[in-house]
Amino acid sequence: MRKIAKQVNSTRQLRKEKQSDHVRWNKPDQLFEDWNERTGILASMVRSGSVVIEFGAGNMALKSLLPQGCRYTPSDIVKRNPDFLKCDLNEEIPFDLSAYDTAVLSGVLEYVYDIDNVFKQFPENMKNILLSYSCKDISHANRLENGWLSDYSKKEMDAVFEKYDYQIVEYKEWRNQSLFSLRKALKKRCCDGATE
Repeated sequence: MRKIAKQVNSTRQLRKEKQSDHVRWNKPDQLFEDWNERTGILASMVRSGSVVIEFGAGNMALKSLLPQGCRYTPSDIVKRNPDFLKCDLNEEIPFDLSAYDTAVLSGVLEYVYDIDNVFKQFPENMKNILLSYSCKDISHANRLENGWLSDYSKKEMDAVFEKYDYQIVEYKEWRNQSLFSLRKALKKRCCDGATE
């Protein structure tokens, strides 16, 4: 009980200060093997030949689960090895995303205050996004006990997707978490060939 109370208090403090939990994610024991099942489901939604960047890459389980021909770059709040790009999604993304057509965010957006701001930073060439999120109206897990920093409903997530022209092409659930495969909507062409 003391450990749970400590986590709840820590989460409340992080939320108050709008900070990320760097202490937690520097501990390797916070990366759980059973999360790989969720990662595998998202990997099955990635198109062959995609150029993938993973946010919150953790133990890089995704790398070995991707379809043939994919290229993979891991990023996380902690630079776990020289291949990692360091990125805290509660800050501006510090590197160029123009080389990637696919982003994977498995079990990371719960720890992000402003999901809209993340999507705002994705360039037009980011055609596919695969993500999981514990929507507050679907998952009834205690958000403070889990250290989660955001509280979006499914409707609120859908609104973010729509705002940035992403359509849900596949939806699944894993342990009451929502798994989305999103694809950038094609812009309509006007009669003179220009895009709207």
